[in-house]
Amino acid sequence: MSAQRMRDRAPGTAVMEQVVRLQEAAPPRSPLARAFGMDPLPADAQPWFAGALGERQVGATLGRLPKGWSAFHAVPVGSGEADVDHLVVGPGGVFVINTKHHRGARVSVYDRSVLVNGVKQPYLRNSDLEASRVRGLLVRAGIEAPVHAAIVVVGAKEVRIHRKPVRTAVVRSEVLVRWLTRRPAALDAETAARAARLFDDPASWRAVASPGDTAERFGAIEREVRSAQLVRAGWGLAAGLALAAAALPFLSH
Repeated sequence: MSAQRMRDRAPGTAVMEQVVRLQEAAPPRSPLARAFGMDPLPADAQPWFAGALGERQVGATLGRLPKGWSAFHAVPVGSGEADVDHLVVGPGGVFVINTKHHRGARVSVYDRSVLVNGVKQPYLRNSDLEASRVRGLLVRAGIEAPVHAAIVVVGAKEVRIHRKPVRTAVVRSEVLVRWLTRRPAALDAETAARAARLFDDPASWRAVASPGDTAERFGAIEREVRSAQLVRAGWGLAAGLALAAAALPFLSH
């Protein structure tokens, strides 16, 4: 069987695999836990779950790029377990995109650091490293193309750019396609196509063996999580109604 082309990897594949491993290793919920809508995900799987949702959202957004652009997801780089969340090539150049899902958070960006709710994160350093790896791949293949690092923020309440980083852009997911397509032209169609073929070739990257049903198994977990959330919301509504009913006799006097 031939290796899977990179363009066929679903957004968030590596993160979804981690969620599936952790969730399936956890003990199943008891009937009582299900009745009260306890979260089916173990604590160590929850950050991975949020990350998978973010990558899937950004992957869907990149699917709206116009003709002439190509996007690849969960691209395995280096010799460890690292992967590039999204690798995009088009007229504006090559973009190494790192997705960060921070629902309701306040993100502050400075020239040398990114803070999430006041806590410094290693996002700029990691993005620079990923971009350098992709840049090295292009050089070895004899392809001259500018490589840009970008951090795409999903779900944040606020993203405030205090001082722009020199080598890495920080972009909200809502404006990602517009930001990419408005970049100055840097690649002709032939060079962009060569880079896309290089990125699409599994031989360009670390070999990975991914179960073919990862997306389906993750989808089942996602539905279970959503169901638990609805159950908890129902209990919250019931408690609120009970409190309101209990207060009525006192309010009527």
